[in-house]
Amino acid sequence: MTYFALTKNINLYQKVTEILDLKFNCKRAIEIDFSHPKPAFGGAYAGVYDFSISHSGDLAAIAVSDKKIGCDLELLKGKIRAAVLKRFADDEMSAIKCERDFLENWTAKEAFIKMNGGSIALLLKRLKYVDGHICLDERVQSCPIVHLPFEGGIACLCGDDDIKICNI
Repeated sequence: MTYFALTKNINLYQKVTEILDLKFNCKRAIEIDFSHPKPAFGGAYAGVYDFSISHSGDLAAIAVSDKKIGCDLELLKGKIRAAVLKRFADDEMSAIKCERDFLENWTAKEAFIKMNGGSIALLLKRLKYVDGHICLDERVQSCPIVHLPFEGGIACLCGDDDIKICNI
């Protein structure tokens, strides 16, 4: 189960711990461990629960899960990022007709990378998002990709398709 929230871009780690406490009934002290490529829960919850944060402007997305999870959030800005798009594979470029298509592609890649704790700079040329699937080095990855469009933007989760929206 994954709990997802769109929220203001303030006190995000506090909100992560609130979601873990409220939705998973975790009453022990909740630690955040920043010693890995991706921040993670430490202490009693290390390896048991996962979280991912993304922000754009004043808005943030938070995902807390009992599975490995990655999330990304992008706001519509009225343009396709041509400099980035030219680095996409031909089959990806042909599927992108508008900014929302571009952001679906981009957020899927970012969410996959965040789930695995990697770097977009190192993985962009190795990743493709085609027909609703992430491919790494031309191999389809077996992680669910869920897009959550909202007015003004799009969020994406990678790693779980059992999602509950929560307010925090």
